[in-house]
Formats: sequence, C-alpha cells, structure tokens
Amino acid sequence: MSEIKLGLMQKAIEEYEKIFPCGDTTLLEDCFTQSQDKLFFWFNTEDNSTHIVEHTIDEAI
Repeated sequence: MSEIKLGLMQKAIEEYEKIFPCGDTTLLEDCFTQSQDKLFFWFNTEDNSTHIVEHTIDEAI
C-alpha cells in the first residue's frame, strides 16, 4: 500500500479513532477512489456514518 494511502488511513484514525470499511467492502484497503488529481478514502465510524478524507495527488511525482 502506498504511503499516501497509509497517511489517509492514519489521518482518519487520528480524527475518528475507530474506522471500518464502508458499503460492501470488507477491507479498508478497498475504500479508496481516485478521481482526476484527488485520492479519496471513504470509511464508516462506530455510529455507522460515512466519512471521506482526501489527498491532492502531485502530478510531478
């Protein structure tokens, strides 16, 4: 898993403490979507609310 994805997961854990896969997914690794220059990490919290954290991808890398 990329450092960017791990960083988004860590950011979510720091903010929400307990996070879970969203929808029909069973692994947090499957909860990423890329659209243009954004990488989104979507997940549920204990109250079954869905949240998203995002990262802007630097095209120069």
